[in-house]
Amino acid sequence: MNRKKRLLLRRLVVMSLLMLLVMGMTVPAVHVAAQAGSAAAINTGRLNLRSGPGITFGIVTSAPYNTTVTLIGRASSGTWVQVQLANGVQGWVNRLYLRTYANYDLLPITYNTANLPPPQTVPPPGSGNTGTTVYVVRAGDTLKNIAARYGTTWQILAAVNNLINPNYIYEGQRLIIAYSAPAPNPNPSPNPGTGQTIHIVQAGETLQIIATRYGRTWQQIAAANNLANANQIYAGQRLVIPAAPRYYTVQNGDTLFSIALRYGVTVQAIMTANSLTNANYVYAGQRLTIP
Repeated sequence: MNRKKRLLLRRLVVMSLLMLLVMGMTVPAVHVAAQAGSAAAINTGRLNLRSGPGITFGIVTSAPYNTTVTLIGRASSGTWVQVQLANGVQGWVNRLYLRTYANYDLLPITYNTANLPPPQTVPPPGSGNTGTTVYVVRAGDTLKNIAARYGTTWQILAAVNNLINPNYIYEGQRLIIAYSAPAPNPNPSPNPGTGQTIHIVQAGETLQIIATRYGRTWQQIAAANNLANANQIYAGQRLVIPAAPRYYTVQNGDTLFSIALRYGVTVQAIMTANSLTNANYVYAGQRLTIP
């Protein structure tokens, strides 16, 4: 009886060792595959996503505490990792401000700090050439990518090049590369011949504050400047303040398209200025603001 027990015990030990061996062979494979695309959560009050792995890179956007991000890659050295938000926006954050079960060392390297020089906060020294650097936009470029390439910020490039909408640049466009924003002029400057005024955004200003100052609505200013997000303006940005608003009373048979065509504006501009949600619905007697 004792011999049978000893044999049974040996078999159990052997089977246990075999199971541990199999688990040790399979678990690492699953663990590696799980890294790219693994989830993490922001573990600080609000975290800036930057265009590259370091605080000298421009801020792409920011996300609040507990926001879930997807891990994409990592820098070849340091603690910076590349992540993606649920809306598809990508950026770099310091992993010290994330919490996750993923192994960061298993992420693919998407930025080689050994081959790429760190971003510069001052213009790179030239070989006696002090002329202005001009970049010609190529297909697929974004202002953020260009800024990261030259070690500056997209906000500075937008201000220096008088870009009304920093999300819109086009192939062949010539951009001045700068490393500091022009000194803002607190006094609005008229734009000769157009009846419009240019306002340079100051730190702390919102579109509502600016609109109140000029006796306009924030919708009118947003429409005049093709702002995709009325809550996102930045110091140094140049905004067109439209002339005193025009009004039109809708007649029978009018459509938003025919009204926009008559005044030389876009349907979207009229919709934004009037907070309309349906471009196919206007009614006789309705009073519309024409931006």
